[in-house]
Amino acid sequence: MDEEAVLITVTNGKDADGFPKETLSKETVFVRPKSATRTEFYDALRSGLHVKTVLEVRKEDFALAPNATRIEYDGDTYDIIRTYSPDKSMIELICG
Repeated sequence: MDEEAVLITVTNGKDADGFPKETLSKETVFVRPKSATRTEFYDALRSGLHVKTVLEVRKEDFALAPNATRIEYDGDTYDIIRTYSPDKSMIELICG
């Protein structure tokens, strides 16, 4: 785990005038990039989604922002499509 990423939690609310407003909370974590499996890639395509990257993060780090829906990594912002826990200590973030 030597690369940094930023987990982003989006909270929808309203500003003082009653207009919709998004509030972003950010938490920096360390990740390890992985390849998307063929099955993951094609299953996502069938659902109308496109898997762009898979990032592995420690469960303790992900617990800092458990409701994160986006992640900034390597200069790009991705939506977290789903999470997968391959073992007791790691979580894979499938990003599109």
